[in-house]
Amino acid sequence: MLTTYIIGSLALIVKPGPDLTCTIATALSDGKARAATLMLGLVAGCWFWILLLTAGVASFFTAHPATMSAIQIAGAAYIAYLAYGAFADAIRSFRAASPDALRPASGRGFRLFLRGIAMSMSNPLTILFFLAFLPSFTRPDSTLAPAVQTLLLGTLFCALVPFIYLPAIVAADFFRAKLVGSVKATATLKLISALMLAAVVVVLAANISF
Repeated sequence: MLTTYIIGSLALIVKPGPDLTCTIATALSDGKARAATLMLGLVAGCWFWILLLTAGVASFFTAHPATMSAIQIAGAAYIAYLAYGAFADAIRSFRAASPDALRPASGRGFRLFLRGIAMSMSNPLTILFFLAFLPSFTRPDSTLAPAVQTLLLGTLFCALVPFIYLPAIVAADFFRAKLVGSVKATATLKLISALMLAAVVVVLAANISF
C-alpha cells in the first residue's frame, strides 16, 4: 500500500498546478536558488495544512464554506499582486539598456520563503484534497492512531515534492541561463513569468466557490 501511495503522490505532484507554475515562473525570472527557496516555503505551507488536518481543522472548512471562499479570494488577490509586480518588472526589463540591469533579484531569501508559505496556506483546497486523499491509505488495523498515520503520510507527501519540483527548477534555470546576456530575451522570460502568474490567478479565481 505504501508503494501505491508514493506512486499516487508523485502523480499528483507532477500534475501542473498553481504551486508548480509559480515555482517555474520564479526560476525563469530569478534563477534556481530563489525558486528553490520558494519551493521550500510551499512545502512548509503544505505541511502546516497537514498539521491542521491532523488537528481536525479540516472539518471547520467543510462546515464553513464562506471562510474557505474568503481565504481563496485572499490567495488569488495575493498572487494577482505578485503578477502585477512581475509585469512591472518585465516592462522595466524591456526598457533596460544593458544585461546588467536584468540580473536576478538577490537577497530577501527569508521573505521569499514566507511568500511560499503564504501562497500554500492561502489555498484551502489543499486541505480538502488531503481530506479526500489521505484517509484512503490509513489502516484501521495499524497500531498507530489514524491522526498519526495521517501526519506521517502527509509528511511523506511533502518530502516527495522536491523530487518533482527540483528537476523542473533546474530545467527552467538552464533555459534562462542560455538567454542571459540578451536584454530582449531575458526581458521576455520575465514577461513569460508574469503571464504564468496571471494564469495562476485565473485558475484560482475560477475555483472560488460562492
